[in-house]
Amino acid sequence: MTVMTPAPNKGRRADCSDAEWEARCELAAIYNALVKYRLTDLTNQWHAMRVPGEDALLTHHYGWMHEEVTASNLVKVGFDRTNQTPENGEPNPSATEIGKLFFEADPGMNCIMHIHTKAIMGVSAQAEGVGPYSQAYLMIGGADVIGYTDYEFECTDDFLSGLRAAGQGRKMIVEAWHGAFVFGRSAGEAFFRSFYLDQACAVQLQVQQVAAGGATVRTIPEAEQARHLSDMDASEWYGYEGELEWHAIRRRLDVEMPGYSD
Repeated sequence: MTVMTPAPNKGRRADCSDAEWEARCELAAIYNALVKYRLTDLTNQWHAMRVPGEDALLTHHYGWMHEEVTASNLVKVGFDRTNQTPENGEPNPSATEIGKLFFEADPGMNCIMHIHTKAIMGVSAQAEGVGPYSQAYLMIGGADVIGYTDYEFECTDDFLSGLRAAGQGRKMIVEAWHGAFVFGRSAGEAFFRSFYLDQACAVQLQVQQVAAGGATVRTIPEAEQARHLSDMDASEWYGYEGELEWHAIRRRLDVEMPGYSD
């Protein structure tokens, strides 16, 4: 792995399309929003956006902190694994392999976040998985949207095959002892799901702690889960795909961390 000083903000390249530049700004916003909400893990974690209309994805140079990522210094990698912007560094190999895997499998998927906060890692070690302890559990869509797989350090063919199977028809995958992969049709949707997955896991750990001290815990009954999820899905005034929140987050980043879009 090449260790690099973060590239200066160079602005948009002449050969960068409008669609690619917007994807770059969206992905850079994810990296910086995770800093704002304290959901980072040093130089680890990776996130990727599909380059619209191309067999390529965007991600960051492995070794940079999230707050060092900007629209112009993201790495562009083809699905053939060719680094199309080597001057911006090298991607995390798992971002290339797993991003290619899911982007090719689902044309409607445009963003993947690989996140491992302490709360998500804590719950990933529990055999029962993510449970119905809070509204946050409903916000991510309940049990039906979550797949599960075991941890592997290397992206072997067997691991990738199992990962794809675990993600079939799901919106996220919890990887035991490690973290999660969260999918979205947009950056906002992926961020929304990641934020509330972390919140659901954090609440679960807190509830389990007080339960160990003798408190009586109430989980959301299955019938109530189904009713609330149905109401959320039918709602005409609030969308659970993160659109409202993402526009607000981008507005705050434009004020507080404006360099992300350089």
